[in-house]
Amino acid sequence: MDPEEGSTAVDNIVTQFNTYEDFLDSQITTVDLYYLEDESLARQLVELGYRGTGEVVKREDFEARKAAIEIARLAERTQKNCRSF
Repeated sequence: MDPEEGSTAVDNIVTQFNTYEDFLDSQITTVDLYYLEDESLARQLVELGYRGTGEVVKREDFEARKAAIEIARLAERTQKNCRSF
């Protein structure tokens, strides 16, 4: 996977989930919770890439992309507001 594809995958994940914990929770199955009996442990295993059903995304990458997308959204809104004057 080239960096462009990886960035797009992370962008899709970031826009789909409000928080990193929501993303981790989406990767945890009911079977995981049954055997682990600990949501925090299940999240840690997903974060480390040992469990989960999808892309491994680090917290720093998630938060950085979330911030970049928000900045871009605000900049676009600001440009639209400036044009209307």
